[in-house]
Amino acid sequence: MIERLARRVRLMVARAVLNLVNDAAGLQRLQVSALADETRDDVERAQNYGLTSVPLPGATAILVAVAGSRDHLVATAVDDERHRPSGLAPGEVCIYTHEGDRIHLKNGRLIEISTQTLRVNAGALVELNTPLVKLNAPLVTTSGQLKTAGDITDNAGGNSRTVAGMRQVFGDHVHPETNTSGGTTGKPTQGM
Repeated sequence: MIERLARRVRLMVARAVLNLVNDAAGLQRLQVSALADETRDDVERAQNYGLTSVPLPGATAILVAVAGSRDHLVATAVDDERHRPSGLAPGEVCIYTHEGDRIHLKNGRLIEISTQTLRVNAGALVELNTPLVKLNAPLVTTSGQLKTAGDITDNAGGNSRTVAGMRQVFGDHVHPETNTSGGTTGKPTQGM
């Protein structure tokens, strides 16, 4: 009887290799390969609230046998060393994919997002309340209006210009007269 109990205790936690994921139900269901020649279907996967993922085949799963029964296995953690970013500093967090996308919460209150396309789907308002937002992208588009309480600066031909500054130049500009009287034209009567 003690040997039977000892065997159940030894088999309560195990490593497994992920074969398949069924993400259709409330809890994901996994097919895993655990002990030699042991393939288990319908293994529940417990995930932390607010975060979900569909791991790739070949990932490593940690299985817990509920009440020591190998007939009721639950995957409590799934990791994939093939794709997990390494070298993070203590305290940092990174959400990642196998394709190289990253949301890296770095020390110093800095968030770096690395991806091919970043799309923000907002119902009404996107509000960024931070002292600096830096977009390193060849093109930024919007399907709606772009409004700012501050000024907009561009870098036309290496000369930094603001929209307010361009309005001032436009409003004050004059042209030389092309007729024989010479002089200049008056300032524009319509604003920019």
